[in-house]
Amino acid sequence: MYFVLSKVFWFLMKPSMLMFLGMTLGFILVLTRFRRIGLMLFGVSILTLWAVTVIPVGEMLVRDLEERFPKQTALPENVGGIIVLGGSIDPLMSRARGQIAVDSSMERLLFFAMLADTRPGVPLVFTGGSGYLFNQDAKEGHYFEDLAGLLNLDMSRVVVEAESRNTVENVVFSKKLVTVEADRPWVLITSARHMPRAVGLFRKQDWPVIPYPVDYVTLPAKGWTLSLENLGGQSMLDAAVHEFLGMAVAYVLGRSNSLYPAP
Repeated sequence: MYFVLSKVFWFLMKPSMLMFLGMTLGFILVLTRFRRIGLMLFGVSILTLWAVTVIPVGEMLVRDLEERFPKQTALPENVGGIIVLGGSIDPLMSRARGQIAVDSSMERLLFFAMLADTRPGVPLVFTGGSGYLFNQDAKEGHYFEDLAGLLNLDMSRVVVEAESRNTVENVVFSKKLVTVEADRPWVLITSARHMPRAVGLFRKQDWPVIPYPVDYVTLPAKGWTLSLENLGGQSMLDAAVHEFLGMAVAYVLGRSNSLYPAP
């Protein structure tokens, strides 16, 4: 039930959808006897859209998420394993087109393969099922082996977890498949903006991890500048709000050990 409610809630409450609904409802109300309310609602929605277009609020929030955990330059010798979170493979497109389809988070798997080569003796885990609300039969894990061949990954070393639907389940389901020791942390690979939320969930499950952030989408910190990237601004804001809201909900529900996890 939580999974379904979270998907429906986010669909309706993400910033880009709120702006769209505000403009749509405002336009409809303008045609009725509630014209003044409609004009106000439409105006607020347009001003918000303008602000997101010109002021890089989303970019600044995403940058804060991405810089929360520093980039790794060296790893200790006694790692327990390497785990990569799903989100790089498009299972629906892969199934429909009959060949592997990836998205913009492909860096997760590239660095996974690279680290696997440098640590030939440690176990590997790929965790990713289906995050779709209505297509649970299309799972990332089912297509990982096809991609592993392209990356020259030895599948005999890889444990594939393909039933999880979100990050919480990534952690819980994967932990049942491997041995976790307190003095042997696992290397955790995921997108930099997603790392704070993921780390909080792993820590709550007493799974020690070494964050290995990848897939950056913002440049290093810089001064405030104007932005005219309308769609980019909306998507950045959606991504940032999704992570901050996800961390808050996880903390309130007792699934994360911190409201905003840090190193």
